[in-house]
Amino acid sequence: MLDVRPGERVLELGCGTGLLSIVAAKLGAAHVTAADLDSDALQAAKRNAARNGVENRIDFRAGSWYEALRGADPIRSGDARFDVIIATPPQTPGPAPFGPKYGGREGTTNIFKIIRGAPGVLNQDRGRLWLMAISLADPDEVWRRLKGCFSEVLLMRETDRIFSAEEYDRMAVGLFDYLCRLRSSGKSHFADAGNGRYAFRNLFIRAAGPRLP
Repeated sequence: MLDVRPGERVLELGCGTGLLSIVAAKLGAAHVTAADLDSDALQAAKRNAARNGVENRIDFRAGSWYEALRGADPIRSGDARFDVIIATPPQTPGPAPFGPKYGGREGTTNIFKIIRGAPGVLNQDRGRLWLMAISLADPDEVWRRLKGCFSEVLLMRETDRIFSAEEYDRMAVGLFDYLCRLRSSGKSHFADAGNGRYAFRNLFIRAAGPRLP
């Protein structure tokens, strides 16, 4: 689905092992900046980029979200203005931190930081944000904030993610009950899928036309 065009500059926030940064480079991006807080993930991403022959077009940077851009060479990395931002942030809600999937009390802490900062680093005429959001993390408010920062917001695809109460309680004791309370308040969306299973939605969103603050 990614509409990276030849010659564009791309920023991936939370690149993990580098899959989407490598895809962007192979789609023709002139330069990709790939950022992640996890040093082990960055090392794996560098090895994967080398295996795929695109290491010369990806600049790996350590840091949390846009903070990773501080001190970057804007001519080499294009940090001043990107054409595309790709982000798949941790966004599982929880009452307290529990691991790498934690996204704040309502799951939106990282998502909101990414949305809020995007217009300031995207090209105004053609900049796009590709965001993978989950319906556990207040999707109505995520959509509202996207509409406030971009003139066009499209849901490109959605898929079901099946889960069980036990899966989430293994992350943190009582986490499933917490998700149920969020659902009752309208801040988390998931459905009964039968046989003790549930389903939330993976939302693949494309936002274009960034609005300056």
